[in-house]
Amino acid sequence: MSQPCAIKTCKRASRTLCHCCNQNLCRDHFNEHDDLLNSQLNPLTDRVNVLGDRLTAIKIDNINNEYRQKLNQWRMNCHKKIDLYYEQKCQELDRYVTEKLDEQRKEIANLRSTMIELIDKQETTKNDINSLTLAIYTLEQKMNEIEQIHIQVDMHSLVIDDNLIQIGKSTMHQFDLLNLPPLCGVINRSRMSDNSLAGNDRFLLTCIDSNLCLIDNALSVVKQNKWDYGDIEDMCWSEVLKHFFVLVKQNVLLVDENTMSIKKVQQIKDENWNSCGCSDKSLYLSRYDWDSSMLEFSLLPSIQLLNIWKTTDNLEQKQRLDAITYHNGTLALAINDQSNEAKLIELRSSKTFKLLWSIQLDVNYNIAVLRCCRFNHDDLLLVDWRTSYLFHITNDGKIKGTNEYQPVPYNINLFSSNILAILTGTTVNFHKL
Repeated sequence: MSQPCAIKTCKRASRTLCHCCNQNLCRDHFNEHDDLLNSQLNPLTDRVNVLGDRLTAIKIDNINNEYRQKLNQWRMNCHKKIDLYYEQKCQELDRYVTEKLDEQRKEIANLRSTMIELIDKQETTKNDINSLTLAIYTLEQKMNEIEQIHIQVDMHSLVIDDNLIQIGKSTMHQFDLLNLPPLCGVINRSRMSDNSLAGNDRFLLTCIDSNLCLIDNALSVVKQNKWDYGDIEDMCWSEVLKHFFVLVKQNVLLVDENTMSIKKVQQIKDENWNSCGCSDKSLYLSRYDWDSSMLEFSLLPSIQLLNIWKTTDNLEQKQRLDAITYHNGTLALAINDQSNEAKLIELRSSKTFKLLWSIQLDVNYNIAVLRCCRFNHDDLLLVDWRTSYLFHITNDGKIKGTNEYQPVPYNINLFSSNILAILTGTTVNFHKL
């Protein structure tokens, strides 16, 4: 006996079974059903066509522009290092030849002195003549060698590790704070050490005990300098100046990556400094005051005050900027809002200071300083040490993950592109991403 049509309002008997949805349908409703399914292909086809058009419209140069700039900067940095190495070896070669010539000059001067003495005394013996003749002969032989000198210079071809630059191999988009990679290294430090970090694509700068230390991607301290300038509030790297900026309460200092020399920035007057950040053109500073302000200074041709930006127009609202990070025309700001008892993260345009988005962290309010770093280009990683929490915030202002970190984390920074450094009371912990 045939089944009724599955359409409730239809009284006709079913004539076929639709295998895709397992329904018994009469001839008319099966045709309608078939037409309906086929009609749904049209919008799907339109969507595929739109995707195809979008793909065609994508310009490779637009995508690659930022990364080509980084590659070009890397190339220029490498050229500078090769040129510097070349100049050092040229100077070493000059010193080697000069030393050989100086030895000859000294021996000739000694011979002249001996002969002058003999001439003055007029008591020359046959032994003196023989001795002088032998000395002169020896010098002549050495002079022949110098004039036809052959210097042993061993040179090896420059071997470039293909892993120096890796393209398309990052797994940071899969990063999950709840599944933080295990420790790949630890450096111990005393509780008296300052809680500041700054990194670039080669090194991490931090304080270990009473020394300012530079740590490489092998997690070794490669350079250090005694620190006698007071408590460090914050630090950041300037790619343009090839120096680290280091803030103490009343001064802004520059640290040379190569020599670890330290000098004061004379153009910036003493303030109650709190945090800093750098773009390719500007230095950004905030004070440890509730004045809602950020100062912008030019980097080249000299360091000069350009702007004073305000995070709020409300003069009664007390806000303090605890962290400033720059990337691709934007500034991420960690803000402590005392008036509203809130901790905020804002993203603003570095050119106009226009607010792009703002979020409030879900933490018990406290006045402790927030610290943050850029991660995976536009994302942010934050530390709220009072609650021991880490936060991962996406580039569109969404909290992707949180995690309670132990021991208590005081600061965080990403260096050498894939090494996450987390500062605790007694250690610098390293996680390879």
